[in-house]
Amino acid sequence: MNQYGAGRFSDKLRQSVVFSQHNLVTDSPFGEMVLVICRNVLIYFERALQNRVVELFHASLGHRGFLMLGSKESLTYLPAGSAFEQLDREARIYRAL
Repeated sequence: MNQYGAGRFSDKLRQSVVFSQHNLVTDSPFGEMVLVICRNVLIYFERALQNRVVELFHASLGHRGFLMLGSKESLTYLPAGSAFEQLDREARIYRAL
């Protein structure tokens, strides 16, 4: 931990992480992911697009993969949200079913 309370990934873990650009509106699923972190993006979309993006996340996650959202985001009112179980309400951590 550093002085700001943030963590740092180990070098070994960072070597297996892939960062890439992906258009949530136009691109298809992006592979079999273990974890998708999408913080403070869905809040800018209308409900129909939020649902489409959550469907995209589910299609992109491997079996029982994890989804992390921002503190003001939720899957509660989205039909696609039923494909996830909530693991931590406060931290907005979900797991694909």
